[in-house]
Amino acid sequence: MKIRLGNLNIFVSLPLCCIMTAVVLLDTSQTVVLGCLSAILHELGHLIFMKKYNSFPRNIKISLFDVAIIDDNRKSHTLKQELLIALGGVMMNFIFGAIFFVLFLNLNYDFLLILAGANILLLVYNLLPVDTLDGGQALYLILSSHLPEASTERIMLIVSLVILFPCAVLGFLLLIESRYNFTLLLTSLYLIAVILLKQVKPVR
Repeated sequence: MKIRLGNLNIFVSLPLCCIMTAVVLLDTSQTVVLGCLSAILHELGHLIFMKKYNSFPRNIKISLFDVAIIDDNRKSHTLKQELLIALGGVMMNFIFGAIFFVLFLNLNYDFLLILAGANILLLVYNLLPVDTLDGGQALYLILSSHLPEASTERIMLIVSLVILFPCAVLGFLLLIESRYNFTLLLTSLYLIAVILLKQVKPVR
């Protein structure tokens, strides 16, 4: 599905549309919806810094597991600017996580605690030094400014897999224990697959 907002094109995958429709209809607690709001705040953090550095995207692709913001002017940024763009999302989650928690302490509304928790979870998850996540992008930028590309890619692969394999095992154990919570396992396997597929070089 394609949504056009001015010069911005947002492409949303069909599986995500189907799942979100089911969630809206079935999730009476609205927990998932509040989590999606936190994810929107996260992506807004990236967009704010992209706008600041004159590289607001024309295309955003949203799939079941990730959001790809296409930055056509990436090569024109300094290292500091790239790091701020990469970490803008977690900055936004930190700010709003703190705001929602303070509001919860004063107003005692449960949805504020859910919003605070969702923002902090997104912050911690995205700071993992895993390729494709914000922390991984930041680590890649730092390493590539000091090391050859081949060495940087090798280090990123090792670090990512060292983190993701235990997460996948933990996700499997969590699934067995809960019998329904497969999110960590599925997300870990998806990221492992994406990372390994990146290592497959096209035959020329």
